[in-house]
Amino acid sequence: MNLNYVADLADPPDYRDESVVHVSDLVSRAAKLVGLPSYSSEPTEAQRNIMALGRLWEAMVRPAVKELAESEGLQFCPKEPRVMNGVVGSLDGILIKKGEPASRTYAVVETKSRWTDSGDPRDNFRWMAQVKAYCFMSMCTRAWMPVLYLPRRGPPNAEFVLHKLEFLPHELAENWQMLIGAGRYDNTENT
Repeated sequence: MNLNYVADLADPPDYRDESVVHVSDLVSRAAKLVGLPSYSSEPTEAQRNIMALGRLWEAMVRPAVKELAESEGLQFCPKEPRVMNGVVGSLDGILIKKGEPASRTYAVVETKSRWTDSGDPRDNFRWMAQVKAYCFMSMCTRAWMPVLYLPRRGPPNAEFVLHKLEFLPHELAENWQMLIGAGRYDNTENT
């Protein structure tokens, strides 16, 4: 059975307007500029399966994020889109303090899964570029990253780690400028 189909049933995908620039597009362009391997525009079957597994993990972990947020006096709002400077961000969610307006984001939630031992998400260029962009777009400096680690070596294991990160405002602004610049650079390369 197709794993993407299963993910669509568990968590129907939101509409994605391909005519606009998405944060993920800018992150891919920036990663290419710093010499990281680039992904093809058309994912392989294996890549589609890994992305589907990530979507399934995101749907499965939402209740835990909601419960953890509530225990800290926060409200979890899943699937929050953002638009800034014509760039679209498809956030997995935001956290707001109970009683605060939704416009006052306390933290961004970005769910990930990775085939590796647990580690520091700050070591992953793509993850940090994305989550910092989402923080910038949400005008907050905090992020929660619920990550499912599936180690490749050793005994079979799966580990869930909730990383709570905080950034300095200038880090977020510099990251945003880098992404916007990468988008401009890549566009000039293709003309």
